[in-house]
Amino acid sequence: MNDNVKHRNINAPELQLEKKAMTLDKTISEIERVPVGEQVARQLLALVQNGSLEPGQKLPPERELSTMLKVSRPSLREALRALSLLGVLNIRQGGGVYVSALDPESLLAPLHFFVSLNDKNLDDLFEARLVIEAENARIAAEKISDEDIARLKKCVDFEAHELNDQDKFIQSDVEFHNIINQSVDNAFLNRFATSLHILGKASREITGHIPGVIEQSLKDHEAIVAAIDARDGEAAAKAMKTHLVNVREALKRGQLQS
Repeated sequence: MNDNVKHRNINAPELQLEKKAMTLDKTISEIERVPVGEQVARQLLALVQNGSLEPGQKLPPERELSTMLKVSRPSLREALRALSLLGVLNIRQGGGVYVSALDPESLLAPLHFFVSLNDKNLDDLFEARLVIEAENARIAAEKISDEDIARLKKCVDFEAHELNDQDKFIQSDVEFHNIINQSVDNAFLNRFATSLHILGKASREITGHIPGVIEQSLKDHEAIVAAIDARDGEAAAKAMKTHLVNVREALKRGQLQS
């Protein structure tokens, strides 16, 4: 019996180590090897984020940049193409590589493609706009300046004279919504709403051709301006929701016709 006890005492530490090793083996994952091109893209992104590379700035020539980063030119080209697809860089054939304007229009281009892939994405986009832009209209009614109200009225007047020119009407529509979003005086709400509105480009390309949609949008804009001018936040939010619902319904009709 004593021999058995001694035998268990001798093997216990070894068994514990063996169990720990087995447990450790299950929790350790294989170390991921990050492709060189991805590493280069991350480093260039970091330079943009910290301001070392500014909007519109031209990058050094490919040979010089590959030497600076100590990578092959094919790996560098891979990174540049990836950042170009993301809207961070502009590659000009024979003219070099430039940091983009880094504006929402450029950076949201990949998401715009995603939104246009199917109808569900567009529905989700309108749902998000209903939440953000209606609340922005409510806040704008309280914060907006008299000068910006005058700008909104100018947009509406312009739209009333451009009902037969879809492109000009859409340009004014973009400005109209931007004025409201900027007047909220909240960088995050403004950026969210502006981004969502830019992503709505796919829907405007469809709805703009549907008879009666532009005329309805003009009426909606007039109701929004009237509510904001009256400093009535609830009415402004309601008018904005009505406007977006009208556009969404028009989009569905357009999708059925296409």
